[in-house]
Amino acid sequence: MIHEPTPSRHAQASIRPGGNALIRLLSHGSSLPPRRRFALYLGIATVVLATIWAPVALFLLVKPTTFTSTWALILPGSGTGHAVSLDSVGQANATVSSPYTSHSVDPKVNYKAIATSEPVLAAAAASLGMKPGEFGKPRIKLVDQTAMINFRVTGGSPEQARDKSRALYEALQAELERLRSDELDRRETGIRDMLSGFSDKLRDAQQRILDYQAQAQIVSMQQFNELALGLERSRVQVRDLKARRAGIEGQIAALNESLDSGPQQAVAMLDLQQDPLFRELAQHWADASARLVSSRTRWGRNHQKVVDVREEERDLRKALFQRAASLAPAIEHNTTRLLAQGHAGPELFRRLVELHAEQAGLEREIVSLEEAIVAQEEQLERGTTDASNLEDLQRRHQVATAVFTTALAKVDIGKSDRFSSYPLLQLLAEPTLPEKADTLGRNLALLGAGAGSLFTLLGLTLLWIRKPFFRKILKSA
Repeated sequence: MIHEPTPSRHAQASIRPGGNALIRLLSHGSSLPPRRRFALYLGIATVVLATIWAPVALFLLVKPTTFTSTWALILPGSGTGHAVSLDSVGQANATVSSPYTSHSVDPKVNYKAIATSEPVLAAAAASLGMKPGEFGKPRIKLVDQTAMINFRVTGGSPEQARDKSRALYEALQAELERLRSDELDRRETGIRDMLSGFSDKLRDAQQRILDYQAQAQIVSMQQFNELALGLERSRVQVRDLKARRAGIEGQIAALNESLDSGPQQAVAMLDLQQDPLFRELAQHWADASARLVSSRTRWGRNHQKVVDVREEERDLRKALFQRAASLAPAIEHNTTRLLAQGHAGPELFRRLVELHAEQAGLEREIVSLEEAIVAQEEQLERGTTDASNLEDLQRRHQVATAVFTTALAKVDIGKSDRFSSYPLLQLLAEPTLPEKADTLGRNLALLGAGAGSLFTLLGLTLLWIRKPFFRKILKSA
């Protein structure tokens, strides 16, 4: 604000009260002569310009020469996943989602905060033998709609700026690795404690099964299943044997009807057929019977030759029946006659005997199997409760095994990806070696000082020439 000399007494008397006095002061100003008024304006300009340029000059003299190294980092945006299938146990999955799926947390912002944190800057400065205050803070810019992070690091020389950039990058990666390792260690410690509980449950389930098997008749579900299958196989076998027995009984009935004899008679006939004397008598008797028939047709019933042949046939038949009675008392005369005449062959009697023997064997086998079925049914009924309890214990053991094995697999799978909470960070652009010093600060200081000087001179010029303009405006008004 510019203070002009107080108006003269004549001027004060001529000012009207109210707003006219202010208008007159603005339009006419002071009553100083032009020479003194110019000196006043020049002094004001000198003070203001000195106030503007003195700090700028001091800044240009004191500010050291700096060089800026630029580089960029990028975060991959895709997540990874692993799945392990455990046969007859379960499945373990480990999925790492993309770091950009959450709208509330941006990993770029987190990495910017980590890069400018005191531990990272102190580690970078220590690697170069510098103090944290000497190292300074980098300028970081996050590029919108991208996964890029741009860095600007200054130094007293091109090499120092590049070395500070590399040191900052290595310190940032080291800090991220420390955070990842710490996270994995803490997570693994928690999971190990949880696995300890799962392991205790698994051992308890195993011990329960062993204790129950020690006092139960059924020690495994496989044994129970085999017992049930064996019972069903025995029942099927009994049905097959009964069907086979029915077939043999049909064959025996047909042979009995054909031979008109039972099993004992069949055995006796077989014995007779094996006797040489009986066969010889049967052969003679057959010949005598044939001659008797032939003689009857030639000479009549009362002819002497017919009578002689009839007596011979009767004697042979009597001898045959006596021999049969001595060897097989139970055999009937009609059967003996048939056997002697050769109408009943030995193969049929032999087959009848074989069928009776097979029938007896089947009867004994069926009885034995039916007794075994009764015993198996009783054992199966007693083991049903044991099998049910054992299955429940095995189911609990299987669940405990699946939980423990899956959790253990997740621990190993989780180690394969360390970038779940802190995504992978890659160096997109290497730190540059600046070719010239930074002049942006100097240029901005000079530009600001020049703009201030220009506005100051322009303002004083407007104050200097304001009187003619205001007078014309008042006159026209």
